[in-house]
Amino acid sequence: MNRPKISIITINYNNVSGLEETILSVKNQTYPNMEYVVVDGMSDDGSDVILDHEAESINVLIRETDTGIFNAMNKGIANATGDYLLFLNSGDVFTSKTVLNDFINHPNFEGDIIYGDYKFSEGGKVYPDILTPEYFMRSSLPHQSTLIHNRVFKIIGGYDESYKIVGDREHFFKAFLSNKFLFNHVPIPLSLYDLSGISNVPEFKQLKAKEDNRMFQQHLGLFYEDYLDFFRLKKELNIVKGKTIKGIFRRIIKKLKKLF
Repeated sequence: MNRPKISIITINYNNVSGLEETILSVKNQTYPNMEYVVVDGMSDDGSDVILDHEAESINVLIRETDTGIFNAMNKGIANATGDYLLFLNSGDVFTSKTVLNDFINHPNFEGDIIYGDYKFSEGGKVYPDILTPEYFMRSSLPHQSTLIHNRVFKIIGGYDESYKIVGDREHFFKAFLSNKFLFNHVPIPLSLYDLSGISNVPEFKQLKAKEDNRMFQQHLGLFYEDYLDFFRLKKELNIVKGKTIKGIFRRIIKKLKKLF
């Protein structure tokens, strides 16, 4: 049985309750070949007490100030020795004790960037089997449910730390456009996503939109305006379709009223 070494990386800053939940979730996994890397940005909320208490469950512990989320994630990459890396940040947890083992033993588990699905408190999200540039213009992959082969980071580097929110999305997009890596979907909800993350806080939406725009300009270049036109036309077409469907329903309702 193929049992690649998995490096689970958790970054944390002043999220002591979330950190405790994440560490417990990692400890409870039945998959036998993994290491645990925790990067804490010198939290002052009691996280150090949890880290000291769980020292035996952590293979690599880095406690030092950082310049942001992706600086911390890059520290995790630099200290990971696994074949695949998974970023399960404080507050994120696995969906069951056996899910990582189930995920890795799934027939679809092959390739360089292997992404699953996720759950959150009020539902979940299932990702497509086939990815396109258009998909990455609309959305991204869940780093909490994605195993990334170490060769991806060796070839295209780590996360761009100039981004404060969309660095993971930019990295997936860059990897996809390079056409150097095999993406594969394993239809298993691997993680329970913590919706309180920075990218979901309303006051950061403006910054996120600005970073998205910079990312697309950076990687699409001359094609960026073409993609904007494409999405504008698609939106207009959907509006027309919606009006057409509404019109049909109105006519049907009028006819039904006449009959009854």
